[in-house]
Amino acid sequence: MSSGSSLQRGPIEKESYYHGFLPREDVKTVLKSNGEFLIRISEPRKGEPRSFILSVMHNIPPSVDEEAWVKHFVIKFQDNKFYIEKNAFPTIQEMVDYHLRTKDSVRDDVCLLKSLPRQTWELDHENIEIVRKLGEGAFGEVMMGKLKFRKGGKTVNVAIKQAKLSNLTKDQIKEFMGEARVMRQFNHPHVVRFYGVAATTEPLYMVMELASNGALDSYLKKNPDLSLDKKNEMILQAAWGLEYLHGKPVIHRDIAARNCLYGDNRVKISDFGLTRHGVSYQADPNKKAPIRWLATEVIRQRVFSLKTDVWAYAVMSWEIYNNGVEPYPGMMVAEVAQRVISGYRMDLPVDLHPEIKNLIGKCWAENEHERPSMADVASELQRITLIQRPDFASLEAQMKKELMMMNNSHKSHNRKSKPSKARMPKGM
Repeated sequence: MSSGSSLQRGPIEKESYYHGFLPREDVKTVLKSNGEFLIRISEPRKGEPRSFILSVMHNIPPSVDEEAWVKHFVIKFQDNKFYIEKNAFPTIQEMVDYHLRTKDSVRDDVCLLKSLPRQTWELDHENIEIVRKLGEGAFGEVMMGKLKFRKGGKTVNVAIKQAKLSNLTKDQIKEFMGEARVMRQFNHPHVVRFYGVAATTEPLYMVMELASNGALDSYLKKNPDLSLDKKNEMILQAAWGLEYLHGKPVIHRDIAARNCLYGDNRVKISDFGLTRHGVSYQADPNKKAPIRWLATEVIRQRVFSLKTDVWAYAVMSWEIYNNGVEPYPGMMVAEVAQRVISGYRMDLPVDLHPEIKNLIGKCWAENEHERPSMADVASELQRITLIQRPDFASLEAQMKKELMMMNNSHKSHNRKSKPSKARMPKGM
């Protein structure tokens, strides 16, 4: 970003319509009506300074091409003034106020009608307090901290993934924000709770619930004397969480005990960096993959599906019954791939309920069509264990309501006068 524009960064951060490092992929999901707009910072490009961007919804005349619905304008800075095309202003705020007040178009016939305030999941850095380091994540340090809600002043303990943009590539930043985009659609007791992203300044924070016992694999290693009944409950809880995700539908693609958390006597599915929307996904065969949890079709062709998650769930169930030990103990990765393709499956505990043993056996069947759905797995485990299924619909509704109540978004900035009818965009 140019030195002049950085002088304005302090005040602009305080504007409700300033969304910081919100990427283009998120912009098109939040701007809903023509004339709705926000200000953000450009994505990093090597050797280029960052700029402020004005993003405006302008689907006039209506187009079927969603990519064309939002127009993005670089806000230029010269002679200590900000401008897009026609008029220059001492501050970005004055530029926005002028276009709202006068109805003057930004370019061609693109007009500003209503600012988009930061959403409930767009958090303020000032409401987040870092307490101590928990560990290292894919993007940087993972910290324990406290989040103060905008409304009511309530404070909760949270886990915070940090990302310093200077240390990340453009693809990594997209992956970080992509994980947040995936997580914000989830509300379930057995999926880690997502509070939001703080992206108005660096470092970026992804804020989630803090599970009291940490990662599931670590918890299992520290508590080797858990009863078989407790472990049966754990695999059922994981099944409920995965059933919920598959209902979206999304493929997690990295189900393992290390990617689940344990807190308040609940298994919670976490780590959505590899998650993809839909029911199948062709992955890049050259990218690394966690072989010990992969179904045969993924080892051979890197084709992921809901049924490959079911396989990984079976491997994770083995981990739970074996106190967090790494699957296929004593084998190198290459040997695991070869043995699994040849039909080898790990032994389950001799004292495990035969019906549960049989169910896990079906989950890692060679033919994906012979594997049950996660809904079927959950239903069978409920029947075998006699554990009652909670009323998830009401629990999810309650979680959503809490977030909305506690974290009300900023008020929008509207133009008072009635908007004029927008015309056909020229040259765009």
